Amino acid sequence: MMYCEDIAKTDNQSAGEADRRHWIVGILLTLLSVVLFVINTRLGIGIFPDSTRYMGINELPYDAPVYAWLVRLPALVGIDITVGAEALGLFFVSANTVLIWHLLARATGKYRYAIVGTALIVLAPQFVALHASAMSEPPFLFFLLLSLLTILRYLDTDRRAWLVASAAVLGIAALTRFAGPALGAAIALSLLLNPRYDRSRRIADVIVYGLVSACIFVSWMAISQISNGHSIGRKLAFYGNMGPTEWLRSLGSLMAWLLPDQVPNSVRSIVFALFVIAAFGLIFSHGRRTLDRARTANVVHDFLPLMLGLFFLCYMAFMVLATSIEANLALNSRYALPPYVMTVMAVTITLGGFKSTGGVSRVIHVGMVVFALAVLCSHSARTVVRSLDAYRSGIGYAAIEWTQSPTMVAVQELPPDALIYSNGPDAIAYVLKRQAFFIPARFQLRTGIEDPSNPFERQLSKLKDASKKRRAYIVIFDKVTWRFYRASESELNQHLSLVNVATKPDGRIYEVLPARGKE
Repeated sequence: MMYCEDIAKTDNQSAGEADRRHWIVGILLTLLSVVLFVINTRLGIGIFPDSTRYMGINELPYDAPVYAWLVRLPALVGIDITVGAEALGLFFVSANTVLIWHLLARATGKYRYAIVGTALIVLAPQFVALHASAMSEPPFLFFLLLSLLTILRYLDTDRRAWLVASAAVLGIAALTRFAGPALGAAIALSLLLNPRYDRSRRIADVIVYGLVSACIFVSWMAISQISNGHSIGRKLAFYGNMGPTEWLRSLGSLMAWLLPDQVPNSVRSIVFALFVIAAFGLIFSHGRRTLDRARTANVVHDFLPLMLGLFFLCYMAFMVLATSIEANLALNSRYALPPYVMTVMAVTITLGGFKSTGGVSRVIHVGMVVFALAVLCSHSARTVVRSLDAYRSGIGYAAIEWTQSPTMVAVQELPPDALIYSNGPDAIAYVLKRQAFFIPARFQLRTGIEDPSNPFERQLSKLKDASKKRRAYIVIFDKVTWRFYRASESELNQHLSLVNVATKPDGRIYEVLPARGKE
């Protein structure tokens, strides 16, 4: 009896020590993320065009609403919206680091693998930069990870309350970024493949999961459309215009997971292809073993690589659909972050669960581990360089090039009641806290065609009419090179009577004369 008690006591002590070590390592990794966040946001959290839409200082409405609701919430109690965005950023970078570490540590059971896997994510330049910016990716990633955590609780307990909770969180994720259903599809497929339950139970689980998450999304869409006349902000038509150049650029965003742009594309392509083949070979092999074990045992965390691998496939399918529907849309580093995080997690878990059988599989395992360490070194170096640059110069509209812009200083000196039109009105609204409007658009960014409800000529006419009632100015920033769908400086000179009132190193300011414009 005493012997059994001693064993139980020893087991409890070991479990307690492991639990303490788990949280100590998690805290240290979180502190690393926090330090990087503080360094990158020394001059303020990064502000980009979409950030100003979420904040309500851009005349264009936001689409997915959750981050916009969150970032505006502090303003309701008198907190500056930028300060609120920084607080949110600090929360999400901490929470995401904790969730990633917790899932990897529990799924691998091996701290060395979990530490390297977490570091590969939190030290990735894309992860650091996006978490240091007022963007929707950090909360989107948070809700995706929370969906995974809760679905694992369902697999562990068989309580459908956790299934409903996971579906509800996924619904919120879809309202944070519309790509959320990609994880829903991956989880649904995993539930259907799980041999632990009979067919009717699996089908019922998928129906419940889909109904709960879809109900949340569709309800918001209906309410938003009725109340605001705006919901997803896209027409369900195929306006996509991706060509070979755009697809290569999208591939470059994926290859940046592993190697920086300075490495020749031929090398990056080969390395990326080998990585994808090896990664999905490991995930497929792990998934097959997991499904076999699930027939006779309660498998929980081992289902993660299967879900995450399916997420990658579903997410890429979603992006192909999205780029077919929306014009001028490509897979950039921002959109590539969620599949990067999930892929690294999947590969980490499969490597952590590797059982040595010798031969080719052993070579692949050792090669992937060595490659992971090499990529970690590369990520660390790139993140240090970018973080020091952000520390000195800032990010986005919070950067010195915008806050100390000579053109911006000249805009501040314009009459307080003047109408301001610009190719960067969101930058003016953020930096100067002055209202500004977009110059006329030749065509819509998302469709590639002219807006039939507000054609170019009508926009010009409104601008001319406005200049007859109040002094109006057009501000052109040379740094704004991404709004090619709006009228160029030369086109504005052709259609309007403009007088140059200021020429600065980074832009020009024109006054719009109320006289009739050139036709």
